[in-house]
Amino acid sequence: MMKKSIKILSLVMALVLVCFVFASCAKTLSGTYSVEAGGSLVGGKISMTFSGKNVTVTTTAGIAGFTSTNEVKGTYEIAEAADGTQTITITYESDAEGDAGKLSGTQSFSEGKDADGNKTITIGLFTFTKSK
Repeated sequence: MMKKSIKILSLVMALVLVCFVFASCAKTLSGTYSVEAGGSLVGGKISMTFSGKNVTVTTTAGIAGFTSTNEVKGTYEIAEAADGTQTITITYESDAEGDAGKLSGTQSFSEGKDADGNKTITIGLFTFTKSK
């Protein structure tokens, strides 16, 4: 009876370890990626800072020299479909408005480089460039 219990316990522990290994292999990003729009009179910027499974989205809007900044924290997960396409799911800790809100939920995701060789990520319709 004791040997059978030890075998079962060993098997359960091995399965738990395998689950942790697969969970830790999920794709993560690091660093800050941003995109800017508009000009000197009216413009805005969205920055996404990734650390582990956490993301901080900072939006800055400017109109004629006046700026407004909003920051929202959350988590993200990148998944890959059988056909190789990827999606990213962003979940915020609190309600997000404006451009930050447009990035919540599940959207298409891809990585690449711009014409200057800088790393980029594309989330839905937004392409972000990694800050150096």
